[in-house]
Amino acid sequence: MTTQVNLEATSNTFHSAHDVETADTPRCNTLEAQKKLNTFYLRELAPPSAYDTIPQRDEYEEILTIESEWNLHEESRLDLSNLPQNAAQLEEWYYELRRTNREAVAPFFRFLAEESSLEQLAFYVCLEAQVDGRFDDTIALSQIGMLGDMKLAIAENFWDEMGLGNLEGMHTLLFGKAEPHFRQYLTRFDSSILSSALALKNGNLLSMYALRRWYCVRLLGTLTLLEDTVPYRFSKMVKGMRRHKVPEQVIEYHVLHTKIDVVHGNSLVKRVLLPLATQNPAAIRDICIGCLIRFNVEKDYYEGAGVVMENMRQSLQ
Repeated sequence: MTTQVNLEATSNTFHSAHDVETADTPRCNTLEAQKKLNTFYLRELAPPSAYDTIPQRDEYEEILTIESEWNLHEESRLDLSNLPQNAAQLEEWYYELRRTNREAVAPFFRFLAEESSLEQLAFYVCLEAQVDGRFDDTIALSQIGMLGDMKLAIAENFWDEMGLGNLEGMHTLLFGKAEPHFRQYLTRFDSSILSSALALKNGNLLSMYALRRWYCVRLLGTLTLLEDTVPYRFSKMVKGMRRHKVPEQVIEYHVLHTKIDVVHGNSLVKRVLLPLATQNPAAIRDICIGCLIRFNVEKDYYEGAGVVMENMRQSLQ
């Protein structure tokens, strides 16, 4: 018989270590609010066969209020006093931010690559599956209204998500192979460790920006920083998976993205962000806000996941 380790305290630590829910906690940082947003976004992205689950007009008021509160909260965490003013400055600013991002997340991903137990690695992979924001739909929505080469850059990214036209190579299907394999290593732990406001925020941010056109420029900033940093993050995950001798067919999705997102990240900078900044310098502010909010939400997410992993280790000693 398998003994289950009750990690309810661990799950609470994930939440309480970074955003303790008190009477003063912003609603957008609560697990309840982020679950509500996630459920709503999945309904908005429902397939045509489930059209009757798509939200109706009278359901949007509360959701839009939470989204507005969330953006105001995230903006309050930013220093917007010295943003770039033109495309050349934006390019320099962006690559400096990417370097800072790498330094901030490196300890977490070095741990995954070199030290994490199989159970800790499984927790992170399954957590990623829990908050996956229908990435192919996000890419599709991000190109609305674009013209010329800018649209082609996004289209190339989307076509890769579609497995270059091969059904079995569609990235959502490849991604789905990993989670069932890794979940078997979490049977000793309470399922609540996979429920976290920090994790949901990481996925919900993209969905919110993709589904609300008034955030379309923030989406491009967020998407660029995400895609441009995937090769580093996934290369560390692959190293950890191979260290634990995870079957290659299980990690196919992660291996693939260590290569193709090098191209996509560069394309988003050179063919989307910089041309947009040239066409309309006023967009630079929201590009930067999207990048910076992604940075903070991502950093909080990894720090929270690290707390849970440490509690997992201690619980099994």
